[in-house]
Amino acid sequence: MTLKHKSIPSFTSFKYNAMYSSAFKYLRIKRNNSVNIAVIVHLYYFDSWELIKNKLKLIDPDIFDLFITIPTSNLQFVDIITANFNNAYIVQVPNMGRDVLPFIMIMELIKKNGYTSFLKIHSKKSTHRTDGKDWNMKILDNLIPNNPKIISNITTTLGLGSTGIIGPADQYLPLTINFEANGMHMTRIIKNIYSKKISHEILQEKRNEFGFFAGTMFWGRIDAIDKVLSQNIKLRDFDRERGQIDGTFAHALERIFSIVPEIENKSMYQVDNQKLIKISYISDNIPDWSDVYIGINS
Repeated sequence: MTLKHKSIPSFTSFKYNAMYSSAFKYLRIKRNNSVNIAVIVHLYYFDSWELIKNKLKLIDPDIFDLFITIPTSNLQFVDIITANFNNAYIVQVPNMGRDVLPFIMIMELIKKNGYTSFLKIHSKKSTHRTDGKDWNMKILDNLIPNNPKIISNITTTLGLGSTGIIGPADQYLPLTINFEANGMHMTRIIKNIYSKKISHEILQEKRNEFGFFAGTMFWGRIDAIDKVLSQNIKLRDFDRERGQIDGTFAHALERIFSIVPEIENKSMYQVDNQKLIKISYISDNIPDWSDVYIGINS
């Protein structure tokens, strides 16, 4: 098949906003009407490709189209990627907005081209954690099981209009986790989507009744997060990259991708190699790195 990737010129003299706009301007999608799932991979750490490639091979290639965003530093690896997935759509993006901004930008085109569901993954290392590499592997192992029956259950569940997000087992956390660091950004986003009243009700009065999937990797229905995607989020909304481990606009969106489906009363699920189960919005899964855990044990 013809490679659906077009080289993007150097943008060293352009502003980052122009870079993003130009990058996606080149993308031309030709969706088979029988394909409803878009798999979106942000490949910042190319040494994670082998793991990601092997996991993607577990999904029937006839049910999804693959979209990969890569920073300029990884353009040298395009031939390696296309050797395994020669029909992948590959887009060069500036190293801004981490994995979240490329996802939001490409989702504008995904929506327009009629896909109904997606899988969002990225080459997460979390170098601030001693178990960062293992954490990434655990998330991917749970999110893309090697059990074909569970994969089939995922695709069936994505076909239900009531479905919101399907996340990796053990990664669903209470919204109270590190809330103080992320509350300001979240308040602004929820207020813009709904209202000041709803923002206060959800984030201040009832935040212990909601949760989110840590790691920003999950399956989902596009209509479940469409109110987030429709917020005209741009590069200027994101913090300057300083290696922050929490409290940025991207970390707030990590939570919002779950919170909005919950506000909309969508069903939330978690998956591993054994089962796909519907979960409650309320979680008592408090990780030992969180401010809540530290407060409990101080």
